[in-house]
Amino acid sequence: MQTVSELKVGAITDTPLVIFDCALPNGNTEHWCTHGITIGTTAYAARVLQHSAFDIQTASDQGVDGSPTITLLLANADSYFSEIERSTGFRGATITASFVFYDLPNNAPLTDAVVVPGDL
Repeated sequence: MQTVSELKVGAITDTPLVIFDCALPNGNTEHWCTHGITIGTTAYAARVLQHSAFDIQTASDQGVDGSPTITLLLANADSYFSEIERSTGFRGATITASFVFYDLPNNAPLTDAVVVPGDL
């Protein structure tokens, strides 16, 4: 498997995705992405309508890739997130954003997921 650093400099790359893992205060976990994908045994629901993660500063002068903040717009037409808010709440949840190149036609990750540094 190639690394993100190797693939990001290529002339042609597969789909770059940011995946989100949310650890809720009650111990449950949620996994979201813009596409319904599977990485290993973890299924990521296509719940992210929009995110600001591609405002990431890649290959900065300091050699650090990062983003000061990431904003998410989540799909809630079926009140899925409203139910989580009512039953558990998101206060105290931890969200980890990771970057991966993904081969959508073959439903396979091309790189390991790399955590996006920053405060979320």
